[in-house]
Amino acid sequence: MSEVGVPGRSKSRMRRVAAWMVLAALVSVGLWRAEDAGWFDARAVAVSDETARAMLSDVAKWDAATSGERRGVAERVERSLSATHAGAATGGSSSPEFTLLRVRSFGFDGHHHEIAVFAHAATGMEFSLIPGGTFRMGSPEGEAERESDETQHEVRLTHAFLLSRTECTQAAYERVMGTNPSTGTVAPDHPVETVSWDEVRSFNAKTGLRLPSEAEWEFACRAGTTTRFWSGDSEEDLTRVAWIAASGSRWDDIVNRVRGWVGMKPPAASHHPVAWRPSNPFGLWDMHGNVWEWCADGYAAYSSGPVTDPTGTEAAPARVCRGGGWRSPAWCARSALRDWDGPGSRYGYLGFRPARSVPSE
Repeated sequence: MSEVGVPGRSKSRMRRVAAWMVLAALVSVGLWRAEDAGWFDARAVAVSDETARAMLSDVAKWDAATSGERRGVAERVERSLSATHAGAATGGSSSPEFTLLRVRSFGFDGHHHEIAVFAHAATGMEFSLIPGGTFRMGSPEGEAERESDETQHEVRLTHAFLLSRTECTQAAYERVMGTNPSTGTVAPDHPVETVSWDEVRSFNAKTGLRLPSEAEWEFACRAGTTTRFWSGDSEEDLTRVAWIAASGSRWDDIVNRVRGWVGMKPPAASHHPVAWRPSNPFGLWDMHGNVWEWCADGYAAYSSGPVTDPTGTEAAPARVCRGGGWRSPAWCARSALRDWDGPGSRYGYLGFRPARSVPSE
């Protein structure tokens, strides 16, 4: 064989390999987008009213159902939410309040749930359908950096609810309220902050949404886990899924280096775009870190015994905040950590995540 022709054949072979690699990448992206758009969702299977109620009130029964049954129940929820909301920011059009987008699997380190995802017309945000269930709220006595108000007790949530997959963004808030009060980084895909509990109530009145109860928040954050954070027990487990002081400082260093290379001044430390870190097994982003999140409850001591659908007390002078923020140390982002502030308080590290009740089947 002549050596003269070898380089040409090698280049041709390399071009074919490169072409196949590009094609494979395009197919992979296409399949991912198709899955995310719900193209591969199972066909809905009709279930009885009794079965639907059982699935929506108990995540264990939801998980045990078939994909077709979950799709069928999700479509029932969509129909039950189909009434228009006259006060919505979209002007009270005839479009549904919520539209079912897909039913897909979310998981992390062995914890998985197949969750229905809905789009909300007034805000443009996505919501996860969270079935009810029973869990241990609070922290065990041996948990590192535990606070005294985290008395562990059994909580039963008898209802499903919708919870925004992200913290309310600046784009969504401005779309509804016509203003952006944020004092940190101003960007449409960042969480809105410097909003009081009272101002969030006005936002919810316009959109038909509400704040989650403290029990709903922790149930959704844990998503079936029992560790300090939904991602594990260590600070390393946390920083791979959350924007907190430790993870944010490393990211800020990278961003500031890039900005320096192009002649831009580094920005002040602030929150980050939503949905950049992995979501939890309920498909929720930033349940730890980025910004603290208001809850509906007034702050009060926990019960030491089992409770059902707790909502806190309206008479309390302070409202609960959860999740930690971009400037928080790791212990503040623990799933059980409770904080509180007055309903008129505003901070550049405090935002919210809206929820919606699901009508009873």
